[in-house]
Amino acid sequence: MSSVHLTPKQLIIGITVAIACFLPPFIGSATGLIASDIIGFFGYEAAFGSGLFPWIFTVYTLTSTVFLIPAARLADKFNKKIFFTIGVLLLGAGSLGIGLSPTIEVMLVMRAVQGVGNALMFGTAIALLADIVPEKHRGTAIGVAMTGVFLGQLAAPLTAGALTNLFGWSAVFIVLCPVALISFVLSIIFIPKDKPKDTGKFDWIGTLIFIAGMTLAVYGFSKLPETAAIASLVAGIILMILFFLYEKRNANPLVPVNLILHNKSFTFNSSANLLYYIAIYSMDSLISTYMAELWGIDDPLLRALIITTEGLILALFTIVAGRFFDHMLPKFILGLGGVLTVVGIAGAVLMGTAQTDALWLTGAIIFASIAAFGIGSIILGIIDRIVKNAPPKFATCLGLLIIIAGMAVFLTSGEQMNLWLLIIVEALFGIGIAIFVTPNSTAIMNSVTEKEYSLASGTLSTVRMLGMALSFGIVAILETAFITGAAETYAPEFLTMLHGTILASIGVLIVALLLSWFGGGTKKVA
Repeated sequence: MSSVHLTPKQLIIGITVAIACFLPPFIGSATGLIASDIIGFFGYEAAFGSGLFPWIFTVYTLTSTVFLIPAARLADKFNKKIFFTIGVLLLGAGSLGIGLSPTIEVMLVMRAVQGVGNALMFGTAIALLADIVPEKHRGTAIGVAMTGVFLGQLAAPLTAGALTNLFGWSAVFIVLCPVALISFVLSIIFIPKDKPKDTGKFDWIGTLIFIAGMTLAVYGFSKLPETAAIASLVAGIILMILFFLYEKRNANPLVPVNLILHNKSFTFNSSANLLYYIAIYSMDSLISTYMAELWGIDDPLLRALIITTEGLILALFTIVAGRFFDHMLPKFILGLGGVLTVVGIAGAVLMGTAQTDALWLTGAIIFASIAAFGIGSIILGIIDRIVKNAPPKFATCLGLLIIIAGMAVFLTSGEQMNLWLLIIVEALFGIGIAIFVTPNSTAIMNSVTEKEYSLASGTLSTVRMLGMALSFGIVAILETAFITGAAETYAPEFLTMLHGTILASIGVLIVALLLSWFGGGTKKVA
């Protein structure tokens, strides 16, 4: 086991990237929570029916998705630091603009600014770390950055709810400005200027085809099953096929097709990442709807507390998972895991009968998180000692198995309230995601050459955005297929749709697990 850690400068850079990575998930989760408040503020009570409501999300998703890979490739040819800092600045400026928007049209434009900022920042964030941190410690550095992502997910529901109640919805976005400013200043000071790794000609024709194809495909899928949406989706798919054929023959492609066709580790692990997001991303939304519609928990704070279980564990455990990948787990991790497991389970038992109040839920979540942290530490500690120099597939497959276990527990859900069941589900999701994400991201970055770092980083973020869009799109299609809207049949129809979604997600995760296992990418040790 290596005793070497990140240098102070590497740690500061990791924290700088983590602060920037905090912004997009916070923006995404918070917007979902307060979208109705935004719509009401601008006087569009019927906006959901008119199609305006979805554009709050679609504008951001579209701009993020279509610009991620082009931005990453341009960064490779010019300067990743500049693209990263501009991205952070645009995220902050877009958030300020949304908070001060006089009309909904201005607000939508600012959402697009946020989307472009997300593309520039996330398209280069992991690539910056890969440039700066040696491969043997890269898992730890990426774990630090991913902690920022999960802290954003953790902080968004409760913070957005509290700020909206106290100061109005605009405060949710304005408060992000100092966060963006901190990351911007730190990046200017501490991130070193990098030299271009790719000096070839930029593929402008391929970029235009890619942007057009992705825009039509993502927009069309988000509007299914409308006839116009089907036409848009088909046109987008055709353009993406043409893009693939064009890139295959292009000497300086936007996306190196040979990397996809011949680099098994990159392709398999990226595909596993996409399937993971498709399977997991809509689950918190389904759980929240399930609690509200079937269990009658109308208070959004109580629902947010239960969902916070996952985010709390992710924020606590992701760095441990990263250090496991780098074989830097401390020797006492097994003992610590045992103690935390006993404390967490004992505390959960002492909590007694489940109650639907904030105090009981807070205590239950804390003890469940302690137990989950302990159990996860024991599992990783044992693997770290049994399997020397374990390749990333041991961690990614273990994480996916734990998520599948959470799905299996969720399958037992019914109309009768069982709060512990959902807390256990969220705890399993938290541990599984923490163990999967960092090794998967690191395996993808380790599978490419230095001049392909930005492409790999951009692909990671593009896959994430596509997975999100596909996850919610599939749930919307299933909802249309299974739920008629009649009050007397709503509960059984919703349960049928929910259980069908869970079974489909388990199937998707099994495919992701196979891709991860056969994806290669054995970790190199200096």
